[in-house]
Amino acid sequence: MLYQLVTLICLGLLVAEMLYVLFASLLKKPAARVAFLRTFKKGKCAIIYVTAIPLYFIGHLYSGMDVLASFFTAINKIINAVVLKFELSSIEGLMQASALYEFTVYFCFVLIMFNALLFTFSLVGQALWVLFSQLWQKCTRKPRLFVFGYNEGSIQLLQSEHKRHKTLVAHLDEGARAALYQARLPFINSKTMRSGMEQSFKTALRGKGRECICVINMEQDETNMRLCRTYIDRLRALGEKERNQCFRCLRIFVFGDPRFATLYEDIVNDSLGCIQYVNKYQRIAMDFVDRYPLALFLDETHLNYQTSCVREGVELNVLLVGFGKTNQEIFLTSVANNQFLKQVGEGVASKQVHYHIFDKTQAQNNKNLNHSYYRYKNECLEQDPSAYLPLPEAPATEEYWHLDINDTEFYNRIRRITSRPQDANFVVIAFGSDLENIDMAQKLVEKQREWGIKNLVIFVKSRAFLKEHTLLEQEGCYFIGHEAETVYDIERLVSDRIYRMAKLRSAIYALEYDLSQNPGLEITEKYFDGVQEAAHRNWYIKRKSVERDSNLFGCLSLRSKLNLMGLDYCLKEEGDSPAVTEEEYLALYAADDPPEVEEGAPTALGKTIKRYSLSLKPSRRTFMAEHEHLRWNAFMISRGIIPATREQIMTEKSGDSYTLGKNYALRRHGNITTFEGLIEFRRIAARLTGRNEESCDVIKYDFQLLDDAYWLLNATGHKIIRKRT
Repeated sequence: MLYQLVTLICLGLLVAEMLYVLFASLLKKPAARVAFLRTFKKGKCAIIYVTAIPLYFIGHLYSGMDVLASFFTAINKIINAVVLKFELSSIEGLMQASALYEFTVYFCFVLIMFNALLFTFSLVGQALWVLFSQLWQKCTRKPRLFVFGYNEGSIQLLQSEHKRHKTLVAHLDEGARAALYQARLPFINSKTMRSGMEQSFKTALRGKGRECICVINMEQDETNMRLCRTYIDRLRALGEKERNQCFRCLRIFVFGDPRFATLYEDIVNDSLGCIQYVNKYQRIAMDFVDRYPLALFLDETHLNYQTSCVREGVELNVLLVGFGKTNQEIFLTSVANNQFLKQVGEGVASKQVHYHIFDKTQAQNNKNLNHSYYRYKNECLEQDPSAYLPLPEAPATEEYWHLDINDTEFYNRIRRITSRPQDANFVVIAFGSDLENIDMAQKLVEKQREWGIKNLVIFVKSRAFLKEHTLLEQEGCYFIGHEAETVYDIERLVSDRIYRMAKLRSAIYALEYDLSQNPGLEITEKYFDGVQEAAHRNWYIKRKSVERDSNLFGCLSLRSKLNLMGLDYCLKEEGDSPAVTEEEYLALYAADDPPEVEEGAPTALGKTIKRYSLSLKPSRRTFMAEHEHLRWNAFMISRGIIPATREQIMTEKSGDSYTLGKNYALRRHGNITTFEGLIEFRRIAARLTGRNEESCDVIKYDFQLLDDAYWLLNATGHKIIRKRT
């Protein structure tokens, strides 16, 4: 009876150990599972050997040994079993007498062998896995993703990839290689990165070529630029056919500090359309403007939805707490998109947003802003206005407050700015770490209760999700800058929906330009395919970055424009709000001034191509076109583009053609003016070029975005809905 009882206890312990290993590994994520199995030898397996001691002990007792001899002999047998030397002769008697004992002994031996296998795997498993992954890299026919640089952002990019075969390329120490093995992320250990680069070219150039995405994110701008230049040298050494294939199949994204944006743009311009610069702070800012346009938070006390104008007496204040890289980009992106109108008589004019910038440094002294946004104020607004077409107002009003957040005056100043109940006030907190930003948000939530202020919307930058988010979201705070979603997500990087929208609009823009120059042009399917292909190629190769971003920011502003009319949009599969029909949209947007569509007008991708006359009616549609032009002016000014003078518009040439003031090399444009100035511009252009005014008109482009909004959103998987109030 004693032998059976001890055997049952030992069997129970062995089964429990087996189930523990099984369920503990299955319930863990892949990376944690590998780490668990690799460390199984470190104490977790001791119960197997401890259990084997009483098994041998009772076997020896049964064979006639005394107690001490049975115990020490059992210890000796277990030591031998550690190295898989199993001895059964001394316990054969009990094994023959009890089937349960025999089964338990063999079951124990199986677990010991399994433990030894795990130990072996922990020693050579990583090397075998690396070898297999390298072989698979050479054999796979899947599209490829190469990420250069070992850091948190690169890991997030790799973990977000689920369609392509992914590989990290970096100079890795032993700890990094072990971490990547545990995370099951294939890697190439390369000091120069050249092996990864060559594999990316082989992927793009082999046979018909496969899509190959490369992300350069080594966190050192000199190293990033050096690898980009190596790629460019390799591209330029290819023949024309191979270059074209690389343009179709090879896409390279390089992350870089915005301080060196000009240097990265030089790289992009030299890359034959294969390299794109990624400013992560601009991505955060664009995501902020896309998710939370200021107009989304304005209601009928702030806006007249019949005219889309801000009501008289209402001020719009944006308070930026901290003016580092994130808030600088949020400022520029917000200025370029959050433009508003006010009613003046029967017409409209710009309603400036007032930006209050809080920083412990003298934030107004900024070389990047002086080179870009403040160029217009510094070089044009103080000059003789008669030298230009009518100059637009500055895009915004800024006020700098040299205050540390610990300064007593900091809260007093915020209270004075936000104290008027009719105003709309927005605070963007991005001055420190996630916890510092969240702590400041919590303090402002408490302060607005103390002050009795209800018209304050708070945005908080947080790079990662923290449990404090839930509490503050309940207080009406909004979190921005979650990098895993906003920046380091491969699909958003490669195929962001706003970028797709902008490229589609670029193709239609090119088609309508062709029609404006050739009114009798017949649009066939083959012709439009050619226009699309040329527009795609021009987007990457011929367009300057400011031209690409101009199209991009136009699409980014769509949500704000719809919000001003009491509308919104979302993905078709999201939300339970019913879609507004095209007829309902046009009735709201252009009831008394619908876009003109000629009978038999050509169509492209389901969109009817419109022709525009020179007459302007005082309507919401015209006011919204003027709003779009104000937004475009603001975008160009934010990029450091200034108006061309009248003399430059009328005299400057490129070859035999007049530039009409458009010169991106010198950062000038002839269309940075008011609506009235655009009318004068087309008359000058018609006189200089010998064409009619209709073919020289540029006002029509300000109508196109909202005229085509329903089609554009529908074509990119969105629906227009009523704005939630």
